[in-house]
Amino acid sequence: MSFKFFRWATFCLTLLLPQICSANLSLSEYRLYFDGRTKNNSLMIRNTSDKNLDFKLSLTHKDMTEEGSLIDATPKQVEGRSAAGMLRFSPRRGSIAPKGMQAIRMTVRKKAELPAGEYRAVLKIVASEAPDPNAVGITIRPKISYSVPVIVRHGQLEADSQLINPQLISQNGRPTIMFWQTLTGNRSLYGNFELTDSNNLPVGEVTNVAVYTPLSRRKVYISLQQPVVGPLTLKYTENPQYGGNIELAIPVNIQ
Repeated sequence: MSFKFFRWATFCLTLLLPQICSANLSLSEYRLYFDGRTKNNSLMIRNTSDKNLDFKLSLTHKDMTEEGSLIDATPKQVEGRSAAGMLRFSPRRGSIAPKGMQAIRMTVRKKAELPAGEYRAVLKIVASEAPDPNAVGITIRPKISYSVPVIVRHGQLEADSQLINPQLISQNGRPTIMFWQTLTGNRSLYGNFELTDSNNLPVGEVTNVAVYTPLSRRKVYISLQQPVVGPLTLKYTENPQYGGNIELAIPVNIQ
């Protein structure tokens, strides 16, 4: 086997492994939320494969960029706004049998005289196929990682938002509406967008869009399902399941 072929085969395998491994794990929740009345929450990890799955959990923090990417942040950078110190969860690691499930239970413990605000953390879940004691030779055990946002709200919070400067661009060869969503206030946003035509028919949507404090705005992109001519309406609805109540609508003119 030539070195060039081996390198190409390794590259292809690298691309495929995350897809193969991600099919082995599913979560019941991809967001955990604690309001003033909620002290306990949980999610289920399900092993959809026919092999044992090892998992490990940890708490970290990520901040959001204006492009919507989540980047690592140091404890000093998030001092006074991280929820990591008030969260307890178990188990922190373990193994799940084939087709089995594991409950992860989380509790929030707020310190006395906690200032009103929103506190965030990220529950990082790393899983891989358990080692086979009967395996011979080198065994590749690809890992899959999930980052589950954990939101803790305390006291009287408020937020406001605007949708500004929508424009038609081309993204990955598809017509796309790009715009900014602004955020003012002391809590984050989390909701869904829909584009409708002059007949109120949907022509594009994007769901589960978050804007996290201390960010004041982020870009949002909505690909059009088909070429559109004429006025559109951009609608936003915040998800009430996570304490949201904002609804917005603005016209978008396509020339």
